[in-house]
Amino acid sequence: MATWIERARATGYILSQRLVGADRARDICLAALDVQPGERVLDVGCGPAYYVAGLPDCEYFGFDTNSAQINSARARFGDRALFYDEPYTAERMRELAPFDKVFLLGILHHLDDAGCRSLLDLVARSLKPNGRVVALDTPLYQGQSTFSRALAKNDRGDYVRFTDAYVALANPSFSQIESRVLGDSITMPWSFFMMTMTGPRSPNA
Repeated sequence: MATWIERARATGYILSQRLVGADRARDICLAALDVQPGERVLDVGCGPAYYVAGLPDCEYFGFDTNSAQINSARARFGDRALFYDEPYTAERMRELAPFDKVFLLGILHHLDDAGCRSLLDLVARSLKPNGRVVALDTPLYQGQSTFSRALAKNDRGDYVRFTDAYVALANPSFSQIESRVLGDSITMPWSFFMMTMTGPRSPNA
């Protein structure tokens, strides 16, 4: 059961996400992923997983190494989803895959290039051939406002990249990548880079 401190931290995280517009960006990701009833959904770096409330009846598996946020997610959604206080690994892939849809929200900019390639390859191998992955990360890009760039450079992630670098990391694992920049506006001051990836080059057998 989540403690009151864990619940408070999760609430603070959700409020901070709303302040910079991340909740609106996640809504766009949810629409792009288009989870259908009965599908198997993997969420790597799920945090408190507050958006599970907006998903249809599906088989949801959330992974995060932050135990406080996982405990908060279990307290709220443990009756309709499974949560793992651990990294997503090849061992878990063999146990749980294949998946129809995968969330990678706010995780790639916390990983170095080797870590990104490894995770993206693992996710591609976890995906059904017609499955879909949506990633959302803090980016740098040409034409970015001074304020947005300052926010990006002060992100907690150590590997905030230019948008083309994210795409280059995903290319070896997916044959089709659609991307767009979100935010950098008054209502969504933070900038986000969304990739929708299909056509896994190494789909789960």
